[in-house]
Amino acid sequence: MKNNILLILLFGILVIPGNGDGRRYVWTYEYQTLPRGEAELESYTEFTHTETDSGRLAATTLQYEYEIGMNNRFDVGIYQKFKQASNAPLAYDGFKLRLRYRLGEKGQWLLDPLIYLEYKDNAAFDHSALETKLILARDFGRFNLSLNPVLEFEFEADETEIKFEYAAGLSYLLHPLITLGLETKGDPDNFFWGPTLSHGKEDLWFAIGLLTPGSGGSSINRKIRFIIGVGL
Repeated sequence: MKNNILLILLFGILVIPGNGDGRRYVWTYEYQTLPRGEAELESYTEFTHTETDSGRLAATTLQYEYEIGMNNRFDVGIYQKFKQASNAPLAYDGFKLRLRYRLGEKGQWLLDPLIYLEYKDNAAFDHSALETKLILARDFGRFNLSLNPVLEFEFEADETEIKFEYAAGLSYLLHPLITLGLETKGDPDNFFWGPTLSHGKEDLWFAIGLLTPGSGGSSINRKIRFIIGVGL
């Protein structure tokens, strides 16, 4: 708990309000990148509840991302990850490097496309992965539709595993500062869904979402994610 508080305080000390990109969702990405020269710091807190034979177990994941716009279509980000399982201390869990590139401007396509690439590794550098994601999204008045098909390549020792996943979101702009949404996330064997709420503008915002299983054999019965973004 003491380590959690120190990390939160460090986040609070580092942030200075500026310009960011805002988020409608917490698991689904939209069609946007940071403008050239702008930067943002994002704090992710996620709780996962899993049912086991001995009862419910909880795990907490903390992520801190720093991202910067390289030009008006391309941005980069780096994540530092920490994880705390039930009855275990908080521990460093690795890093992620992320690239995003928009293929045009909003409204040019039926669903505007964005290419997302992410490399991640653990603290021991012995379990890496490359995640490729196609972000498809479009605004229809106050409504937004975003689709994220994902193909991930996991590398461990001499083995490579390929996984297909997806995330999708539908949201409605209720007020200039408030968006209500519904998200889904899953893979060929599992399906999760739940509500999302976001509040704020580009330079200062937060979003929170809940996922519960809709089908599949996953032992996870709840995921909660909370994100805060502050422009630098």
